Amino acid sequence: MLRIVLPPLITAYAIFVAMVALALRRPAPRPRGFGRASPGVRWREAVETILGGYAAFLLVVVVFHTWIADEPAALANAIWGGAFLCGVTLALAAGSALAERRRRAAR
Repeated sequence: MLRIVLPPLITAYAIFVAMVALALRRPAPRPRGFGRASPGVRWREAVETILGGYAAFLLVVVVFHTWIADEPAALANAIWGGAFLCGVTLALAAGSALAERRRRAAR
């Protein structure tokens, strides 16, 4: 089992280390006026990040549980459990955006 799990794990770690090394050598430029974007732009970015994290989570489940460990039921559980967590996160983000909008309107 270890021979099956180690190659994708080592590959993922090597990709992560390469990304960190590249980021340290060439950091991304910071946008001017950071924090002055409209709430709609930040909301869109938050939704994209949440859904991207959900997709990455499902990819990990497919590789390690479904493909390597041969547990096809794990994918269905991950889809529903991950969708629930994704929905909770989206609801919290929406509540936070609504509270911020109300605070700005009260000023």
